[in-house]
Amino acid sequence: MSAVAVQFDEAEHVYTVGGQRWPSVTDVVKMLDELDGIPPDILAAAAKFGRAVHEACHFDNLGVLDMGTLDAHLLPYVHAWRQAQHDLRIVVVASECIVAHPVLRYCGRYDVKARTGGVAELLDLKSTAQIPRTVGPQTAGYVNALGEPKIRRRVVQLRGDGTYRTEILRDSRDWNHFVSALNVLNWRNGHARSFRTALA
Repeated sequence: MSAVAVQFDEAEHVYTVGGQRWPSVTDVVKMLDELDGIPPDILAAAAKFGRAVHEACHFDNLGVLDMGTLDAHLLPYVHAWRQAQHDLRIVVVASECIVAHPVLRYCGRYDVKARTGGVAELLDLKSTAQIPRTVGPQTAGYVNALGEPKIRRRVVQLRGDGTYRTEILRDSRDWNHFVSALNVLNWRNGHARSFRTALA
């Protein structure tokens, strides 16, 4: 996959390429979440906590996490991540990296690229009570933007009691579901702009 120069606004979670906003993998997955009828306020609260868990795990991956200053609510999730790494023989290759698909024009930031028991994988870490079914299309979006569509995909659910659950994502339809949601999102955004222009 050819390189794309991406600008990322962390506060707004907005990706721009050449001054134009590109949808994120998160934006696309939100389209699928809507189909599940999950209330937006619940999604927002879960996303905020999830970002804190991801940040802690990312710093741990870099070897700079100070466990002594970490919020007590986050400790069991980091312990669960460390246990998963030990049990599954996960060797982190890259953490929290931005990728972009130059043809379909979307961006994202995956959690972990690793070698798990010697096999190349892209891992998505979840701190939700249940593993969302959208993780399949989500990770398919990442690996295709990464330019490695055949890399194995895995979700690791980190739990508040310090345990974890993991699942390899094998559904070959995940990429098609992601692209379908991306097309609907682009259609919605395009029609919203047309509607606003017509009212002006």
